[in-house]
Amino acid sequence: MSVGSSNAKTLLLRTLTGHLKITPPPPSPDGLFPFLKGRDPHNHVSLVSFAHRSRAAGGAFYDYTARYGAVREEDKRTLRETFFPEIARPLHNLAVPDFHAHPGDNPSLHTDKAKEEKRRVLFEGLTERLGLTQFLDLPMIALSNGQTRKARIVKALLEQPELLILDEPLTGLDVDTRALVLTLLHSLHVKYSPHVILGMRPQDPLPDWTTHLALIHQDGTVHTGTKQEVLGAESSQPLHNLGRFQSAFVHKSTSNGDGSPLVNFNGVLKDIHWKVLPGSRWHLIGANGSGKTTLLAMLTGEHPQSYTQSSKLTLFDRPRAKWPTPHLLRAIGRVSPELHNAFPRRRGMTVWDAVGTGFDGGFVPRGRFGVGFATNGEPLEEGGEDERRRVRRMWEVIRALGPAAWRGEPKGEKEAKEAEAFSRRSFADLSPGEQSMVLLMRALVANPQIVLLDEAWAGMDEGMVKAARKYLRDGALEDDQACIVVSHWEEEVPWGREDGLKRFRLENGSGKEE
Repeated sequence: MSVGSSNAKTLLLRTLTGHLKITPPPPSPDGLFPFLKGRDPHNHVSLVSFAHRSRAAGGAFYDYTARYGAVREEDKRTLRETFFPEIARPLHNLAVPDFHAHPGDNPSLHTDKAKEEKRRVLFEGLTERLGLTQFLDLPMIALSNGQTRKARIVKALLEQPELLILDEPLTGLDVDTRALVLTLLHSLHVKYSPHVILGMRPQDPLPDWTTHLALIHQDGTVHTGTKQEVLGAESSQPLHNLGRFQSAFVHKSTSNGDGSPLVNFNGVLKDIHWKVLPGSRWHLIGANGSGKTTLLAMLTGEHPQSYTQSSKLTLFDRPRAKWPTPHLLRAIGRVSPELHNAFPRRRGMTVWDAVGTGFDGGFVPRGRFGVGFATNGEPLEEGGEDERRRVRRMWEVIRALGPAAWRGEPKGEKEAKEAEAFSRRSFADLSPGEQSMVLLMRALVANPQIVLLDEAWAGMDEGMVKAARKYLRDGALEDDQACIVVSHWEEEVPWGREDGLKRFRLENGSGKEE
């Protein structure tokens, strides 16, 4: 667990899997993993990281909205075919047995069959326990992020490693699924089949069955010991408040929302009635697979139903068809797992470039200083007020959410220089948490009418999350900007009921305000 840099935790876990050299090397003969008794760790240790990864070949952007259109051939791959092809292959792909061969001619066939049957039984048990059986033959593009994460855990367990390392396994999982996953891991861990190491965020609840902790501090030092020893020694540190965020700072009160709705759902999906007013703050809640992704895709105008249900949905007082897509891209700033995975990782794209694309909502820097074009699609006047204002806004956001803010350092000359250096870094070279922070900057920089934060804190360490929540509460949003936070964690929402926060819960395509 890290209360400092999330990158330090990732580096430690990669070191355990042999990706980084340890100096001095672990003593012989047992090495780093004595329980392996000399066996190759490469074959017995598995790492599954739930940090966002680029799916774009060569660092280019891929169109994640295509999932809502016609299903292409490559999108027809099911969960079964994607993660478990060697276990559950379609019948037409199965090899035809040689009926003329005598069973005694090849004794290894019996052994292989026994192994295959054991693996199949394990597969069926794991998918049943994690509630995946009913989704095995659905296309991958129809699954929620939480369902995909569970499948990755099953795939890792099928390899039957002696040590399973899971980095941030609870990210994106609803409350019930978290309990399901942790119960499964516990049942395996108590039998040491496999041993389990969890890479956790400070805000993640520690499972009761955890026996030992390795706490990574801001300076990179690591405190290890039994859970009781580490918790006792760190009682005055942030770890003492695991699972909670400090909110005792001055912040600007939010508006309860008034004026014409920015978004008006009037009976979409099964029966969803929801108005998002200017200045309102919302926490959107729902279990994995409850319809959140579909609803949000209608809100952003990406889903075909945003066109076909024009009588039941208006965006900024008009039907979706009345709005050109570039307008919606500028009017809605967003962070989401889909956007994070799709965002281009071109080597030439800097942090400044990535943040600046927020003015147009696109994925390619435009304009003289990379701060976009005017709303009419024309270049900004060189040296004009709009260009200068956008450049000032860029520095405001980068400094407010930059590295110095993560460490809680005051503003000043040192902080300004650090922000400038950070702005020149390559987006592709950032850690997943740093990339999440840059995409948050991108979502906020243009002061869009709606800010949509879907799992916005994924990969961020404690300092990053605190800086982001503080900035949002302290006035990052104007009084007429609406914000929707999608999270399974109550503590991750920057506002509370006392700030005017409202909650909207989804369940099986239906929804209600709480």
